[in-house]
Amino acid sequence: MTGGRQEKAKSTSGVRGNLDEEYCFPNKNVASLVDAKEAPALLISPNGKYLAHLGPSGLKSLQEMSEPEVRTAGLRLSTDFTKSFARRNFYISLQIESLPVKPDTIKSKREKFQVVPENIERRLLHFKWNSAGDTFAFCEFYKSKVYLNVCLVEKKKLIRKELRLNDTLCSPLKWIDTEKILVLKAANSTRTPPQRSIRSRPTTDFHDGKEAKLAPTFQDLIKDEYDEETFTYYTQSQLAVVSIANNDGKSNLICNDIRRIPPAIYIDFDTSPNGRYLKLDELPAPFSRMVSYKFFARRTTVHKLLAHNNNKETQYKGEFVREISKLDADELSYSAYDARRKGRRSCWWSEGHGALICFVEALDDGNPNTDIEYRDRVCALQENDAFTKEVEIIKLASGFRQMGVLETGDLAIVTERWWKTKLEQTWLVYFKGGSPNLLNKTQVLLSERIYEDKYSDPGNIQYGTSRTGTKCPLHIRKKFGEQDDVSLVLYNNEGAGEEGYIPFLDIITIDLANLENISSRSSSNNGSAFNIGDVTQIWESNHEAGKFERIHAILNSSGSTFLSDDDSLRVLISQESPEQPPNHYLCDLKTNKMSGRNAVRITDYEHPYPAIKGYSKHIIKYSRSLDGVTLSATLYLPAGHDINDKGQKLPLFFWAYPRSFKSASAASRLTDSPFRFPEIIPFKSPLVWLTLGFAILDGPAIPIIATAGDDPSHFNDTFVEQLVSSAEAAVNYLCSDLGICDPDRVAVGGHSYGGFMTANLLIHSGNLFSCGIARSGAYNRTLTPFGFQREKRTFWDAPEVYAKMSPFFNLHSNMSPILLVHGGDDENNGTYTDQSVRMFSAFRASGVVSRLVVLPYEGHHYRARENVMHCLAETENWLRKHCIDKTQNELISETSNERSKI
Repeated sequence: MTGGRQEKAKSTSGVRGNLDEEYCFPNKNVASLVDAKEAPALLISPNGKYLAHLGPSGLKSLQEMSEPEVRTAGLRLSTDFTKSFARRNFYISLQIESLPVKPDTIKSKREKFQVVPENIERRLLHFKWNSAGDTFAFCEFYKSKVYLNVCLVEKKKLIRKELRLNDTLCSPLKWIDTEKILVLKAANSTRTPPQRSIRSRPTTDFHDGKEAKLAPTFQDLIKDEYDEETFTYYTQSQLAVVSIANNDGKSNLICNDIRRIPPAIYIDFDTSPNGRYLKLDELPAPFSRMVSYKFFARRTTVHKLLAHNNNKETQYKGEFVREISKLDADELSYSAYDARRKGRRSCWWSEGHGALICFVEALDDGNPNTDIEYRDRVCALQENDAFTKEVEIIKLASGFRQMGVLETGDLAIVTERWWKTKLEQTWLVYFKGGSPNLLNKTQVLLSERIYEDKYSDPGNIQYGTSRTGTKCPLHIRKKFGEQDDVSLVLYNNEGAGEEGYIPFLDIITIDLANLENISSRSSSNNGSAFNIGDVTQIWESNHEAGKFERIHAILNSSGSTFLSDDDSLRVLISQESPEQPPNHYLCDLKTNKMSGRNAVRITDYEHPYPAIKGYSKHIIKYSRSLDGVTLSATLYLPAGHDINDKGQKLPLFFWAYPRSFKSASAASRLTDSPFRFPEIIPFKSPLVWLTLGFAILDGPAIPIIATAGDDPSHFNDTFVEQLVSSAEAAVNYLCSDLGICDPDRVAVGGHSYGGFMTANLLIHSGNLFSCGIARSGAYNRTLTPFGFQREKRTFWDAPEVYAKMSPFFNLHSNMSPILLVHGGDDENNGTYTDQSVRMFSAFRASGVVSRLVVLPYEGHHYRARENVMHCLAETENWLRKHCIDKTQNELISETSNERSKI
């Protein structure tokens, strides 16, 4: 049986096929969930006039997964100068729909334009609207060729040009203005790739002992000169400008290389908002053999972009202006939380200025253990000073996180965060004067919170597309650029609270004239989320009606991020419930008060999972005995079963993932809504086992809380105790307190760190679980000796912790049966395929009932339909054999004759 994308599982009950000899299918209901069609992704135009529907590709075939890969510098690439398509998602169709702009036309007819009909061979990526919102660009990878596509939406016309773009390190296209696109072309597409020769000498390495260097267990690193040459060959790019030309009523694309800027390994590139300059981030040689490409040495330069006409065609050249930053390879910062690179880092164009380049610099040399008042500073270099004179914008007591500047250039919003304290602060920096003066500024604290506490989250400032195409915070004023009150739009897409997630949208109004009267370095919020400003809530998810709603976009037809204060705010909202998948609505909101429910539906997606219809969803709370911490979980019951019915006790499937916290209060927060529709990701969603009559406990809280005073780095000291106590609390609550589940039929499972959790629970929790399914886990922590997950101590710092947490060191013959599943080409740090292979050998040597399944070509997440189906068939077989009561359920025969029936 070959499987493949289009082949459908045949309708017979139970596992179909011989699990030891061929690819198999799970029962027909589970198979139907695997083949359920995904809803399109939506991408709205900046002017709010158009909505792009992107058709997802779904699961891949084994043939796609087996396409040749180049592995170097922590990357997995195709031989076509792209990231490997076996390791990422793409789209196979594109439709653009017109949306009404004025409120009185919200119910008007909407036109649809099928830009690219569904075609599995056309791989679509890197979608970009221009700032005017009337042109849509994207890349198409088709039969080893690459095309740049530009859709003229109002003309309903698609222009294609074959162009070997390079997306190995970043998206290869960015709009310069409404008619020109800056692109990265593969510089070596006409050259023969490097060939590995017979080695002429041994591979050597040396350390002088002056400075300790440690790194996570990165995979696919550069090992020798051949790997270096291969990395350069596939990642080196040439900058070019693609223009939309209109001649004699015909439109076409013209590509011109930017002369005087040689090919380089660009990891980022961008034009200044005024279009006059280029900022280029490149990875210069030599390349580290200790870390992946993300930590290589980096150089940032600014070039003037010059254009001149030559025979009716515009030519481009770059003129070097200045080197902004040069960073050494980062072989130290990941060794500790809050560590940063030494030197100027994170260079970017200020969104609210014509050509102002910003950067961050560590004042403690990136060492979080240094005792110092300020750790980071944000500075700017201005065009009128030829990018030579630093202007300091703000100093931060913690590590820089992000910064946004209003399109008017007079207000910056800067956020800092520190892992050890979990403190997050957001600052306003107000530049005064008709033309914003960076030297004449006022700085005030906007908000302060413990970021691991979801209940304290005030939401995120919302961004839109400015007049020059940059991303800037949306803001409301009486007049564009007027220096008076300004209102910012804040959206929280979770809205966590005691009733579960209830997303909300707020407007915060700030009196700019009175900012100087507020202390710049102290919080006076008295329990409020904000230190300054007046907050008005204008929208909230309709929790009372049993709905879960989210805002996906804020529409603005003005062509900027400026919103007037005398009109409504149009938003694109999704609405869902446990039995209704998310569908989207257009809704107009008032900016000064809570709005009504006048919305118009624009999508009509049907229920994608009929096999589990009728289930019920419940948020449950309980406490663990170890420390009394309150925990929560989401419980799903199959159709026909009530949470108050103790008559028929159900088998239980416990699927979890441990997470670390500094405080018990943050660990106790609810992290779901009772009204969300379930999204089934086939290879890891436990909800598919509702079809077998299981009660599903999805994502029960497994908090690992710091126990060594205020130091959160020591939470793993009691990892096993907290893990077991959390699991026991959940199982006991369902089996004893509620009395709806059978304590003799409880299975446990998880993926990655959840797989690691599964093995530990089977070893340390006695007979709490009848069996376990562990996927793509790491089981011997001495094989990740420089830290793992949230553990930053090395093996030599805490050998007893590594040993106690490693299932490999603690397994015993009395543990329940375990099924190990792993991708054959797992690329994730630490979860080598060998982790499962060696763990299975240890189980076998100790007499533990166990089975190992290695899925060919798969990485850390499983993508081939054949492999996903087989993984679920193996899981179903394991659950039936070791958990479900055989006297009440259909059996899987042990004979190969019966198991081979398809």
